[in-house]
Amino acid sequence: MNFRKLVYFSYANFRGYKVSHLYQQLQQESSSVINIGTTQKLLEKLLIHCKKNVPYYADYLNKISPDKLLMQEQEQWLTQLPILTKDIIRENFQQLQSADLAQRKWYFNTSGGSTGEPIKIIQDQEYTDNSEAITLLYSHLVGRELGELEAYLWGSEQEVIKGTKGWKANFFNFLSNTIYLNAFKMTPESMRRFLRCLNAKRPQLIIAYAQAIYELAKFTESEHIKVVPQKAIITSAGTLYPWMRDKIEMVFQCQVFNRYGSREVSNIACERPGCKGLWAAPWGNYIEIVDDNNQPVPAGVEGNILITCLKNFAMPLIRYKIGDRGTLSAEYHSGQILQYVTGRNVDTFKTQDGTLIDGEYFTHLLYFRKWVKKFQIIQKSYSHISIKIIQDARFSYQPEDLNDVISKCKKIMGETCIISFEFVNDIPHASSGKYRYTISDI
Repeated sequence: MNFRKLVYFSYANFRGYKVSHLYQQLQQESSSVINIGTTQKLLEKLLIHCKKNVPYYADYLNKISPDKLLMQEQEQWLTQLPILTKDIIRENFQQLQSADLAQRKWYFNTSGGSTGEPIKIIQDQEYTDNSEAITLLYSHLVGRELGELEAYLWGSEQEVIKGTKGWKANFFNFLSNTIYLNAFKMTPESMRRFLRCLNAKRPQLIIAYAQAIYELAKFTESEHIKVVPQKAIITSAGTLYPWMRDKIEMVFQCQVFNRYGSREVSNIACERPGCKGLWAAPWGNYIEIVDDNNQPVPAGVEGNILITCLKNFAMPLIRYKIGDRGTLSAEYHSGQILQYVTGRNVDTFKTQDGTLIDGEYFTHLLYFRKWVKKFQIIQKSYSHISIKIIQDARFSYQPEDLNDVISKCKKIMGETCIISFEFVNDIPHASSGKYRYTISDI
């Protein structure tokens, strides 16, 4: 075990986290064939917990006789439960909480997902430890062990607004041996500096927003910057289109692995060397694909993705309609296989001097404001950003709320940029069925 990994896990153990034990356990299990019974047992445990402790699900599960539950496969239990949406979570927030919440180490989390509709959820330490262990495993499977050098091209609105990533982030970056470029504000100079770092240090793995690493690849090519071959790249937080993958792999001369997840349920699936599709770690989430009428579709047919999080007992998300579309393989290779995922689309905004700003910077400014039900942010020109908002009628906003958004937009776009708001009744999806919550017309 390398020094940084030892210190990282020692600190985690000291704080009472179980990620070290879980990671070693998952590494061992993933080295051999994992049968579907692993996920079925976790599903059974989750559903029994819900039947006893979660009022929202107990109302449905208590209508089923115990004998019938024992005779059915766990997947059949799920089909007797309703599909969970963001609106249902908002309307049944108390009913979705576990009755034993006070006995758990729990916290609030928030997410807008791919639809631009923010929600608040509760997660617990067991979920956090399990999620981190699975994330470390995904990195391990593509060649990077914890403690080996890793480069992140990721987003931090805090760094833009306050000028720092925070001492906790810096501390954990040191322990995990991570270097970092803020994908929310990629200036020509910061991109050159990051590329120099990649050339000099050649990290074991680069983890990046799909759109950000694609823009970095285009910048590298247009500026005729030579990059030494990198070792591996994981992309996430956006759709990785084939033409994006081709460009990234050509510029950085290494294989790109796509990873899929969300704040609500953490990382769901990731590509692995020598395998087709995205492998869903069987200890994290269970996946279903349904049509627009919420009926199951055959394997290989695209539909709406439903996620059942197997480890968050504080506020279970069962058959959660995450807002993306995808296709599930008929084959099971030590876990479910997503053939592909569609549905997310984030544009990169640009300033007159060539600075690239990931669209997620702007979405983070509108997440979790109670009066915002849904939004879409459009860059009309270098000096104009238009924000469409569907207001939640239950909540009002104050002028200072709008001024706060304007101030933070100007912070990154420049003080002369015009920020306009349009309050609307509807924001239509694109003809493809995807919802674009940031659009750049540049």
